[in-house]
Amino acid sequence: NRLTEVRSALGKLIVKVETDPTLNWHSFLDSYALITGEMNSLLRQMRHEKTPILKKYITLPLILSPDRDEELMKLTEHRVPTFSHDLIPNYLRTLREPDIESKYAVMENRANNASQEQQQKQITVIEKVTRETLKVIRREREEMDAKSNSRSEIETTYSNEDTINLLAAINHGKGLKTTVPVTAARQSPVPVAQQMHNIKAPSTIKTNIKAANTAHPYSR
Repeated sequence: NRLTEVRSALGKLIVKVETDPTLNWHSFLDSYALITGEMNSLLRQMRHEKTPILKKYITLPLILSPDRDEELMKLTEHRVPTFSHDLIPNYLRTLREPDIESKYAVMENRANNASQEQQQKQITVIEKVTRETLKVIRREREEMDAKSNSRSEIETTYSNEDTINLLAAINHGKGLKTTVPVTAARQSPVPVAQQMHNIKAPSTIKTNIKAANTAHPYSR
């Protein structure tokens, strides 16, 4: 069943986007290419002459409710919880949205109204830009290939000898110089008694000499 394969491919891509932390652009493109192939196969089968024309069938919503519908959840693999008035126009839409439809119509009118000469000029410009871009890509690729081929060996970013010396210095202290810490000489505090001794008392010699030179009144 083509529809089942398309749903399976879409489910795998959704799971990959939601749960794979290592998802890159190449993996996403591979999944997208798988979905594109399944869609093309489905469209090719739908265009087959034995396939009934779907335009003859009409889909009408019979029951609309804003409440959660468990049966609808089961049918849509828990992607559509309700079948309400707000969601029905998007789910059952067969044409583009009005804004997108008007923009698309404007672009089609511009393309149809352009002359053959203008179209040819635009095509020439696009081809020139494409050729220049391809030249840059090829030149960069050639330079990268030349660098990879000229490189004889993988560039080393470490030295075994330095690693051994570093481990010996960390584990056994090999090669490390011992330095004596230089401390400033501290002056020992002078005792208080010595400080008091160093203080000179006021001299009384002059007074004593003066007293000795004075004559005694009864010396005669």
